[in-house]
Amino acid sequence: MKKIPSIIIVVWEITVLCTLFLSSCKRPEVIDNGTLVNSARNVALTFGPAYVPFFKEANVSDVQVFKKKDYGGDSRPQIRKQIGRKFYTVTFTYDSTAVKFDFGFAARVRIWKDTWEPLDVIFGNGWGRNFFFLSFKEQTDHSANDYEKVASDSIVKVPLQTVHEPENIWNSNADNKQDSLSTRDFQQIQRKRK
Repeated sequence: MKKIPSIIIVVWEITVLCTLFLSSCKRPEVIDNGTLVNSARNVALTFGPAYVPFFKEANVSDVQVFKKKDYGGDSRPQIRKQIGRKFYTVTFTYDSTAVKFDFGFAARVRIWKDTWEPLDVIFGNGWGRNFFFLSFKEQTDHSANDYEKVASDSIVKVPLQTVHEPENIWNSNADNKQDSLSTRDFQQIQRKRK
């Protein structure tokens, strides 16, 4: 009879220790912005390293909820089962005076809140990669937090594409005869070409 309280105390202590261990292994509910930005930068370095030098700032969104319309109503089971999951969006801005992309960002990476794994990455040219069918780790053989371990030659990268803005053919100094072509000058050039 005296052994029963001792056994109960030992079982209780083991339960408390197991609970403490499991709670220490659990990821925190809130991810700090630095971790999100580093993970997003590593995803961008992996799939679009040519875009990274153009990164200006990293903006982290509030928590968002994945909806069916986020992928154009795609009804494949791998996408459907993600509906309702929470994620963050890290958007890397760029200096639009130095370069111009089709989209208003150099890269955008969405990261799941519960697993810290990337959901997808889209670059300024509209190309990107999602991780519904094969996870980031399966596609790259490394974690999003572990860029140094990537086998860079084995991964197909998104090429750098910028928007070519049309050159201004109309000179703003039209009054300055040296800087502008007259109709007569243009006709003379056309005659020489014939």
